[in-house]
Amino acid sequence: MKKIIALSLILLSSSVFSGHHLKGEMSNTDIVKKAYATFAAGDAEGWKKLHTNDLKFTIFGDLPQSGVHDGPDAVIKNVFEVIPQYWPSFKLEHMNIDEIGETVYVLNHMTADGMDTYAIHMFTLENGKIKSFTAFDDTDSMRSSMME
Repeated sequence: MKKIIALSLILLSSSVFSGHHLKGEMSNTDIVKKAYATFAAGDAEGWKKLHTNDLKFTIFGDLPQSGVHDGPDAVIKNVFEVIPQYWPSFKLEHMNIDEIGETVYVLNHMTADGMDTYAIHMFTLENGKIKSFTAFDDTDSMRSSMME
């Protein structure tokens, strides 16, 4: 019985103190959730603080915001300011979030006026900040639902 209790305490302490869950420190998943929250709230300054200055933000396909955007300011100008022009009432709802090491994968339900689809977003974090983002979006349904 003592061995079981000791083993349980060791396992508990290793999971509690594994780095990402120290008191006051946000997990990578928490940082990603906060990035989505600041995006949804239109809080560009709050969003920028969660990302590295050398952020690589990649959106595949042939959409107005597609490409590799370098740095948070480029993302705000070339992605965030573009989305409402083509997809009024744009919203993301997290369906599933998985964290594997320094990478966080998010399955999102993406809706807007005339659009109802899903996307997977991949974030890579470094030292508590988002260093890269890649969107695996349903670009065909996004393109067909674009308002102009």
